[in-house]
Amino acid sequence: MVKEKDLENTEYEFTLDDGSKVTLKGNEQVEYDGEIHNAANLFDALKEGTYGKY
Repeated sequence: MVKEKDLENTEYEFTLDDGSKVTLKGNEQVEYDGEIHNAANLFDALKEGTYGKY
């Protein structure tokens, strides 16, 4: 299980369709595809190719 402090101290970088980059802490909320996710879960789902499969 991941601790809240670890999420807060880990940054995730997302590259947008226009090539720009956004960096978020793991515990930050982000809207993607009309839904709210925390950055860590969204990053992992996109990286692993599991986003939208469940």
